[in-house]
Amino acid sequence: MINPLLTIAQFELRYQLRQPTFYLYVLMALGQGIWYSNQFTTVYAYMDTTQVVYLILSSLGVMLAVIATLLAGQSLTKDLDYRTTAYLFTLPITPRIYFAGRFLGTFATVLLLALFYPLGILLFLSFYNLNGPDVWLALLDGFVRLVAQNLLIAVSLPFAFTVFLRSMRGAYVSLFLVVLYFLLTESGQNIIGESDLGHLLDPFGVGMARESVESMTFSEQPAGFLVFSDLFLINRMLWLGLALGLLAYAEQRFSFDYFTAKQPDTKQKETQPVNQHQPNDLPTTIRLEFGARFVGPTILHLAKLELRNLARQPIFFITLGLLVLLSILSVTVLSGQQNFPTLPITSQMTALRLSMGVFIGLFLLVMTGELIFSERTVGFWPIHDALPQPNFVFLAAKLLAMIGIAAFLTLVLFLTGVAVQLASHFYDIDWMQYTDDLLMDGFLRYCQLIALGALIAVLVNNRLLSHLINLLIFAALFSSYQFHANGQLVYAYSFLPGSTTYSDLIGYGANSQLRPVMHRVWWSVAGLFITTFFLTWNRGVAGSFPDRIRQWSAGFQAPYNVAFGTLCVFLCLSVWQLKHQSPSLGDNQSTHLATQSTTFSSVSGRPVQIRLRHHHAYLTQHMLRSVRNALRNGEQIFGPYPYSQLQITETPLGTTEVGSRPGEIRIAENQGWTADYRKPTQLDYIDYLVSREVFKQWLVHRLHPVSQPGAGFLKQSLPEYLALQTVAKQYGSERLRDRLAQRAMWYANSRQRNRQQATSSLQSNGNDAVERGRAALALTSIEQIWGSRPLSLTIGQFYQKAIQEPSSATAVAFAQELSNQLPDQLKYLKTYLSEPLAFDFKVGHVANLPNGLTVEILTSKWREEPNGRRQPIPINDYIPLVVLDEAGHEVYRQLAHPNPDERFIALPPLPNARKVVIDPLGAWLEPNKRDNTKLL
Repeated sequence: MINPLLTIAQFELRYQLRQPTFYLYVLMALGQGIWYSNQFTTVYAYMDTTQVVYLILSSLGVMLAVIATLLAGQSLTKDLDYRTTAYLFTLPITPRIYFAGRFLGTFATVLLLALFYPLGILLFLSFYNLNGPDVWLALLDGFVRLVAQNLLIAVSLPFAFTVFLRSMRGAYVSLFLVVLYFLLTESGQNIIGESDLGHLLDPFGVGMARESVESMTFSEQPAGFLVFSDLFLINRMLWLGLALGLLAYAEQRFSFDYFTAKQPDTKQKETQPVNQHQPNDLPTTIRLEFGARFVGPTILHLAKLELRNLARQPIFFITLGLLVLLSILSVTVLSGQQNFPTLPITSQMTALRLSMGVFIGLFLLVMTGELIFSERTVGFWPIHDALPQPNFVFLAAKLLAMIGIAAFLTLVLFLTGVAVQLASHFYDIDWMQYTDDLLMDGFLRYCQLIALGALIAVLVNNRLLSHLINLLIFAALFSSYQFHANGQLVYAYSFLPGSTTYSDLIGYGANSQLRPVMHRVWWSVAGLFITTFFLTWNRGVAGSFPDRIRQWSAGFQAPYNVAFGTLCVFLCLSVWQLKHQSPSLGDNQSTHLATQSTTFSSVSGRPVQIRLRHHHAYLTQHMLRSVRNALRNGEQIFGPYPYSQLQITETPLGTTEVGSRPGEIRIAENQGWTADYRKPTQLDYIDYLVSREVFKQWLVHRLHPVSQPGAGFLKQSLPEYLALQTVAKQYGSERLRDRLAQRAMWYANSRQRNRQQATSSLQSNGNDAVERGRAALALTSIEQIWGSRPLSLTIGQFYQKAIQEPSSATAVAFAQELSNQLPDQLKYLKTYLSEPLAFDFKVGHVANLPNGLTVEILTSKWREEPNGRRQPIPINDYIPLVVLDEAGHEVYRQLAHPNPDERFIALPPLPNARKVVIDPLGAWLEPNKRDNTKLL
């Protein structure tokens, strides 16, 4: 029994190795490893490399999961597709041997492909010199204990579903579930949840695996192999047992007769008596009529037939469902705007044509090739190609069917966008923008891609190879367009200039006049593609490329030569117009801005005119309140506002996001003007941004810091800190903690691949990650120990002195002023600004004794050195310690003073204590904050 089993498994493996798609899958797995490595090393910038490797391998990745699902579904169904079951199932093998051999061969193929996943990780890490012996061990261990187990689940489930449904539909169902799973768990919004039940229901255990990795001890040396939690082991046993159980049940159901039996028709046919007289409705004569006047109706009839056949395919319904789901997620939880909730404005809805256009374009290219080769795929070509209609009739019908599919998918985008707007109770819908964007830059562009796919199919004359070439061409076009997306002009077939930089203020700006001309260029090219497509396709047995070229030459006569000539002339004229028009184009679209004004009473006694010039009016009242609050806070710190007016202007997308000059602040339209005013508790970013730029009216435009190292501290760091304090006052410490976490991640990302000497906050000039990231954290740390009021008074005193002595407007002078004001026991806080320091705090044992709580705090402190080295420094710093109750409310706070000699902190009796937290705001720069909390 072993020899037939191994023979079938070897045949399955060798068959997959001969397929061109196998090597496409290799590139996809390799690319996924590189892509995931880039993402995870950016997000987890301070983690050990071995921990990052485990984090990456904890997820199978959407690409590898999709590949495993497709290969598992194809393993059994390809015998049905190629109609080899009639003699294959008569061989001297049992159904069990056949089933097991196919499964083992498929699993071996998927494992072989999966090896390129860690190889991609290794290539990325080697490029940045992050690989080592420990990384190799982590890759091997993670592949065996994480990837291989998940692959077994990913192969077993579609294998079983394929048997139950006796068709490729089982794999399609599994594919839909797999893609949906990764959308819900790896989108940044884990909808499965963080509860124990949610973790147990996670089929791939990604959440628990990553929790196990993140709980590994942080140190400069790798902490060894990953240790799984008990809950994760239960999850593995549950899902591996379920997968193998389904596989065993499928093996019992599987038999040659069962798998090849036609499923019963769901429609019950009416039975008629045998002896009932059947009327003879057949015509006595059949008239065959041909001619030009029958070409159009024939094409339309065939197009309807092809369209119905396409619409009945399971892949069409799966694609349709994924399109709707992806579209809704893209404009809701995956919108990419983390600073504030946005309104579902029409330009955001029509932008789906770009992101979803990749999905639609790939689908249309693949389906175009499948439709062109459909008769050859099913073996119907000898009859089909013997029909008297010319090539033009059949091929035009296929193109019209695909155009119908493109129109339907575009309609789905339109209906999805409108449904999202109406569901959000947003009724300011721009119907003309829907028409212009989805028609010109959506549907018509998809039609041009159909023409490209058809041409490649007939030129290559091989179904799988044409798919591969089409995908590579589309990837190259999309990549080149994205790379030059902000440029004035890019020649990427079917793509129009400026689509990614649309502004509600000026439309497409300078590209508004280019886009129609570029559309004419691409339609001329698409017309040439379609004409060549009609000429090149050969009927009957697929001919060689030279034979088809000779056929093309013989058929190049009227009306094809007329069409070629007309299209070439039209193309040349369009290119000439494009060349002569683009150099002289300017932004000739006027920006119509409304104006709202109010007055602020300055402490100087004179009124300050506040003027708001805007296009979007959704948030004007909130903006005016934010400006007044910022002016009031600024005058409390710095004194009277130095100018007679303050104008806030909304600027188009594509310009500088935020800029200012004396008496004026310019904010781009995507920086809060379209925020959802119906969620006032989530609009802290608007207050932060306005406050920061208002404070710069004093610290930048009135003060004029001396241009030297450290000028960025005065221009960026001080306004940043004061604006974050405004957020804390108006929205609470929870929101401030989130904003500080963003800045800590920002700085960590900037240091990930920068092995040079870290710049201190007082020496930075032009480094936003230091000035607005690290320095804001350092100033907040000082405020947590010393207090907000004395630090604000120190900033105000420095400002007044620098106004009187402009030469003292330096970071060094501020540091000296801070040192003079700090108490002796807190003068070490100045080093938070003058040195690149980092910390590591950990809450150890907590004893709840009758006379109070005893908390162990483990601490370390170091200075960042080049090449990632750390120079340990003795720690004797204060750190906030907070005790929370069951509801998360603060019940006790004190400044702890731990050090290696005195690790235990005594607290009074706290009967309602539930959680102990050190550094509750996350203001101290730490690589690992997950151990700053301990539950009692």
